[in-house]
Amino acid sequence: MPEHTPAPTPGRAIYGFVLYLLFKTLFFLYVLWAYVPTSWFEKLGLTYLPDKYFALFLPIVALVAVTLFAFVIYPSLAVSMMPNVDDQVTIADSNTIVRCEYRFPDDQSCHQRVEDPFEAGWYAKRHCSKHCSRHIETQRTARVANFCDCPYEGQCLLRKDPEYLPTLRSKDPIPAVRDLSLSQVSRVLYRRCR
Repeated sequence: MPEHTPAPTPGRAIYGFVLYLLFKTLFFLYVLWAYVPTSWFEKLGLTYLPDKYFALFLPIVALVAVTLFAFVIYPSLAVSMMPNVDDQVTIADSNTIVRCEYRFPDDQSCHQRVEDPFEAGWYAKRHCSKHCSRHIETQRTARVANFCDCPYEGQCLLRKDPEYLPTLRSKDPIPAVRDLSLSQVSRVLYRRCR
């Protein structure tokens, strides 16, 4: 099965060279037809060539068609494929990452991913499946383990200082990747000073 790469291959080189020669020849014949008087062609027996008017008409028609496509048809297609302004797709899609906003008693956040946050409509679900129900765990789901996997034992803080583990557990973990809520962004950007 041939590989689909833009790399030059012998077949592409041959086809490219043939097309190059073909278009150079066609351009030369076009210029010859446009500039040589019709009487010379009639002396050679070529009486079936189109009128010289087409030497200018065809390039102008091609340029008008390209301009019309570039400035009218293509933008119209792009606008017609856009969703409505009030459609939910304009602010969220299937790849949107919404994190759980549940706060544990020690003021830490859950940060689990909320599955299908916009299934009920415009308002995103604020809690993951664990914290949606009435039964809520009060323990944090992620805890720092009591082991060390440092490659350099001399630089390991857990081995040097046994009291470092509670300090490490008390720190906030790095927040997980998530999409910003449009309402939060609007609140920060457009809040009014009172």
